[in-house]
Amino acid sequence: MIPNISESLENYLRAIYILHIDGKIPRIKDISKILSVKDASSVDAIKRLEKIGYVIHERYGYVKLTDKGLLTAEKVYRRYIILIDFFVNILGLSKEEAYNLACGVEHHMNDKFYISLDGLILFLRRNPIEFAEAKNFIQKYTKKMPHDFKNTLWSLNKEEIAEVYDISGESSLRKLIIDKGIFPGLLVKITNKYKNSIEFSANDKIINLNQNEAEHIIIGPQNIL
Repeated sequence: MIPNISESLENYLRAIYILHIDGKIPRIKDISKILSVKDASSVDAIKRLEKIGYVIHERYGYVKLTDKGLLTAEKVYRRYIILIDFFVNILGLSKEEAYNLACGVEHHMNDKFYISLDGLILFLRRNPIEFAEAKNFIQKYTKKMPHDFKNTLWSLNKEEIAEVYDISGESSLRKLIIDKGIFPGLLVKITNKYKNSIEFSANDKIINLNQNEAEHIIIGPQNIL
């Protein structure tokens, strides 16, 4: 976070800077549109930025960044952009996911974090073989490892119904699970759950899995077309 500026005011500086580099005249209504806020909120934020010397706001006119404001806004914007670049082009997240994450993370980046991340991206770009290997490893890793931050078959309770979304783990484990008749799109209903195993019905069949197998089956709500 920039010293003495709240996360909210940083967002306003970034919005003004985006309009500035796009060659547009920053006005309250345009700033509000970028941030999805009411004009009254933007007016209040601009007054606070003007009070601490970051902008000049002509009454019923445009908002102009001071030299101090321009330097700070550029710094805020660069942190935001580098995060999106990292999330989308290296981690493989969607643009929507990247935008949402960047809006939160950017406010907590210190200079060391920013410089280190910038250096990592620069290294990968200058070494395309390592860049490709890193992206490939990340993609395989997300498939191989148990999805700790997603719901798995093991998390279901008796009588609960869900749809299989994906199967993670090593190829040998995935093959074993698929050979038991489990695949993405399959609807499952838990019939019994024991200490180290689980029993469920799918396609009029009763299937038993141990805990490790069940933890590698990613599930979610049933998709209804």
